[in-house]
Amino acid sequence: MSLRTEYENQQQYRKWSLIVNKLPIKSDYVVAELGCGTGAFAEILSKKVKEVIAIDLNQNLLEILENKKIDNITILQKDISDLNYIPKEIDGIFSSFAIAYFPNKMEQILKNWFDKLKNGGWIAIIEIDDLLRGHTPLSKETLNKLAVFEDGAKNDGIYDFRAGRKISPILKNLGMEILLDEDLEDSELTSSGIISDEICIMWENRLNRLSFDKFFQKDEIEAIKSDFLSLLKSTKHINQTKVKFIIAKKS
Repeated sequence: MSLRTEYENQQQYRKWSLIVNKLPIKSDYVVAELGCGTGAFAEILSKKVKEVIAIDLNQNLLEILENKKIDNITILQKDISDLNYIPKEIDGIFSSFAIAYFPNKMEQILKNWFDKLKNGGWIAIIEIDDLLRGHTPLSKETLNKLAVFEDGAKNDGIYDFRAGRKISPILKNLGMEILLDEDLEDSELTSSGIISDEICIMWENRLNRLSFDKFFQKDEIEAIKSDFLSLLKSTKHINQTKVKFIIAKKS
């Protein structure tokens, strides 16, 4: 299954219509979506604001949005870490499941986003927290290996599996007012108990994408995957993963 197909499948589990109604938006706003992927949220947002600037590096994902030819969406294939290519200050920034890919630059990147806002503008971020080790009970050996993997991925600048808990403190340090800080329900990412076959397949694909081979031998990797996927089919499965949703205002 291609990454594009996986991303499209994931959209059914995101409650975008509920999320957009929590944003402090007005009909004359210009809002950037950073890491927009296939553009499912940008399309919904475009019906409520003057302009959406939809930005992602992956052209294969952007093509889905481009083909919809929505008049008030400007699509840019750009790096979201620095927004100097946007010539004007904007009213709001929305980003979901993107900032975790910048584990060693998170503070600077959020400062860059902050600097692009008008006074009174806002940043809204959705991000995962404890994506892997939030699932219990896993064997001690698997938990130890996941800790090694997560630390390695963060140190290598690949991903921060506990990024969600770090966002609100950074935004506060920038002098922003936190308007909302809540945990979202997400049947793909936060459900406990026995998980559906469809979501289990999505998890198997996700585990196959992770760069476990940088840290472990093949048999160790298979043991990690087996333990994790077996847990998803257990009545004892408890998921403490959080999907954090934070909205902060620039004073």
